[in-house]
Amino acid sequence: MKKTKLVFGICFMFLILSCEGSDIYQGKWKALNLKGEKYQIIFSQKEIIIKNSLGKSVKHSYTQSGMGHHGSSDKSIDTCKILLDNGQNYQIYFPKNDESAGLIIDGNGSQVFSISRKDYLTYDDIYKLN
Repeated sequence: MKKTKLVFGICFMFLILSCEGSDIYQGKWKALNLKGEKYQIIFSQKEIIIKNSLGKSVKHSYTQSGMGHHGSSDKSIDTCKILLDNGQNYQIYFPKNDESAGLIIDGNGSQVFSISRKDYLTYDDIYKLN
């Protein structure tokens, strides 16, 4: 009985901790939408703030709903899924072997933002990185 409670407790803690945002994408990002408009995106453990070039910002709480791997790289994680408080689903996808640049993709698979820690990069720039 004690082992069952212990296993249940460990599984519950893992579930609770996995709902917080991953260290992979937390922090500040420079972002471009498809029109080339500049944004700053800030991920904390439970909130995302999206600020446009005029300083107008939108804040949402979110939960991380999954992590995964696509493609043929050696990386164990290259996609993080998040669910915003308004019900929208997004994926943060890192197509190369580092997590300093990536894409934010909506629930329909369409690109919303290209993101980078250093520069404003387009979708094409990200896929040219090696």
